[in-house]
Amino acid sequence: MENQAKETDTSKQFCEARERDLLFGILLLVGSIAVGIYGHIISMQAIAIMDARYFTAPGFSLLLIAIGLFAMAIYLINNAVKEGANLKWLLPKRLLARFKEGHAFQTFIVFFYLFLYMVVLWDTIPFTKIRIPFWLNTMIFMNLIMFTFKVTRPRNIIIISIVTSFSVHFVFNNLIGVQLP
Repeated sequence: MENQAKETDTSKQFCEARERDLLFGILLLVGSIAVGIYGHIISMQAIAIMDARYFTAPGFSLLLIAIGLFAMAIYLINNAVKEGANLKWLLPKRLLARFKEGHAFQTFIVFFYLFLYMVVLWDTIPFTKIRIPFWLNTMIFMNLIMFTFKVTRPRNIIIISIVTSFSVHFVFNNLIGVQLP
C-alpha cells in the first residue's frame, strides 16, 4: 500500500515535469523563431550597409543559434506530448490548485528577494540618494535566502555570506578590474 502511494506520487511528479516541459518547449519555440527573425533582419541590414555576405553578417550566428534552439524545442515538445503532457493545467482553477500545493510560494519568495537585490538595493535605493555598496547588498541578499530556506546554522550563514560577498567584491575590483555597482 505504501509502495503504491510512492509510485503514484512519483508518476504525478513525472507528469507535472512533462507538462512544464511542454510549456517551456512552446516558449522556446516561439523565442527561437523571434531570435531567427531578428538575426535575419540584422544580417539584411549589414548586407545593405556594408556590402557583406549573408554568412559573414552579424545576424548569421544568431540564426544558427535560433535553428539549434528550434530543433531542441521541437524535440522537447514531441517527448512531452508522447508522455501525455497537455496544457490543461494552465486553466485558472487547476493553476490555482497547483500554486497552493506546490513550491510556488518558495519561487515567489526567491523572485521577491531577487527584486529587492536587483531593483531596491542595487547601487542606490529608489527615490533616495542612499547608496548601498555591492558587498553589503550581496550579503543582505544571501542572508535573506539562506535564513528563509534554513540552509545551515545561523553562524554558518553569516560566515558564508560575508566571505562570499567580500570575495566576489575583491576578485572583480582587484583581480579583474571591473568596478561593481
